[in-house]
This record gives sequence, C-alpha cells and structure tokens, in this order.
Amino acid sequence: MPEKEFQIWIDSETVIRVTRETVAGRLVRFAVVLIVRHEGHWLDIGRFDTAHGIPHQDVMGRRAGLLQKIWLDDLSPRQAFHHAIEIFKTDHERIKQHYFHN
Repeated sequence: MPEKEFQIWIDSETVIRVTRETVAGRLVRFAVVLIVRHEGHWLDIGRFDTAHGIPHQDVMGRRAGLLQKIWLDDLSPRQAFHHAIEIFKTDHERIKQHYFHN
C-alpha cells in the first residue's frame, strides 16, 4: 500500500498538506489539510479526509472547533481528493476568514 505525502505551498503563510494511500492504483485513503501561519504558529484550519470510511470535509472555527462535517458520499475518493485540493487552492482566503470569525 504505497502512501505518499507532499505539500502544496499557496504562499509563505499558507500550505496544503496532503497524504494519500493507494492499493493497486486505487485511492483508498486520503487527508488534505489547509494550514496557515498565524501569530507565529501553524494552525490546521480545514480538512478533507476519509477517516470515517466516507470522504468528507471538516469545517472548523478557531473558537468553536469542529463546526460541521460535509459528507461527500456522492463522490468517489479520487473525485473528493481532487475536489479538496481545488477548493483549498481557490477558496483559502474565504476559509481563513470563516475560521478566524467562528
């Protein structure tokens, strides 16, 4: 089961950390985490993963922690994986604002 980890830097204060595992070329597990540097600390502010056996997004807030799980059971793991990366690349500023105001 090859596992691969890598990072996608958006800017010097924002990175997407990616972990994925495949079996026979099939994506079976992943985590895509949006991380930002704030006041000298790195914070996980959003996550897509398959921790419960179904792809989902964890919407988080600074004060409240986990605000919502959005289940992506209509997407394959591969579709959800690519969706997660694209969402974090294009919407990272909006996600930051949401995180720091909740």
